[in-house]
Amino acid sequence: MYYQHEAQLANIVTSYCTCLGGIMPLLFMAMTRPQPRRWAFVYACILLTGIPTVWLHSVEGNRVAGFCDVGTNIFLAWALIVAVSGDFLKPESRRKLLAIVTPVNVLVLVWLFLEISVVPKRPLIRFGEFGYFNVGEVALIANAWIVTIVFLRNVSKVPRRARPLLYVTVAAFFFGMVLATASNKEVTWHILPWHATWHIVGMFGFITMWLFNDVRFNLSAHPEMPAEGLEPRWVEAAGQH
Repeated sequence: MYYQHEAQLANIVTSYCTCLGGIMPLLFMAMTRPQPRRWAFVYACILLTGIPTVWLHSVEGNRVAGFCDVGTNIFLAWALIVAVSGDFLKPESRRKLLAIVTPVNVLVLVWLFLEISVVPKRPLIRFGEFGYFNVGEVALIANAWIVTIVFLRNVSKVPRRARPLLYVTVAAFFFGMVLATASNKEVTWHILPWHATWHIVGMFGFITMWLFNDVRFNLSAHPEMPAEGLEPRWVEAAGQH
């Protein structure tokens, strides 16, 4: 296979990390404790977006692959808004939020589809020769900011023992956003492919997000129980034999 630049192989291989970021939380849920279906949907969307990510980096420059990659990422971000708003917002506030973000994201997807062949694809925010954000990436970051703001504004509703995991997840988001400012061709010191590193950081962020949810949902259901009393289902089953 001919690689277009020195970071492409790293981008392809680490794209599988995004898939694992969805597969592992789904497996953890099946093996330990269930979470609300809206969060199972989020984890499935992570896996969904990982597949076109592998495809995109295998055929970099393919506009259809680019649409599928960014489009599924935006769908994932929307699913996160649905999940987080379901956790913390009142029904009326949630409906208002979704009534705004849903049509805006649909319009962004329409624009991304038009970029395949109808309108020219241009950077929206530039970082000189280092990299840029296009329309889809700006929309993705805006959605992620909404999720982050809802989480942080409602941190008092999160059990104390789960809060450090929330902060780690948010830190992974910020670190990933910094890494994403670089071109996917950018390699520093011959060992730091910025875009590929973003894939890895994202995987850890998704898995930490599952752990955060696992801790907070079970502490909320059993506020009087010490953490060591929240045994997974397979441990409880083993203790019955």
